[in-house]
Amino acid sequence: MRRSIMVFGCTMEDGSQVTCNDDGVVSVRVHPDHSVTVTNSSNDETIVDGKWVGYVPRFN
Repeated sequence: MRRSIMVFGCTMEDGSQVTCNDDGVVSVRVHPDHSVTVTNSSNDETIVDGKWVGYVPRFN
């Protein structure tokens, strides 16, 4: 079964980056359908426009 994973950051198909260092972003999650969601400090999730093409895994 495929599932979403939490990552440090990802590269979008337009070349932009989404990372945990972005303003207001606490975590970045990539999904098997190539969508991306970010979570803020209030635990609100937001879907990012576009699709991811690569990511930096988070090793805990």
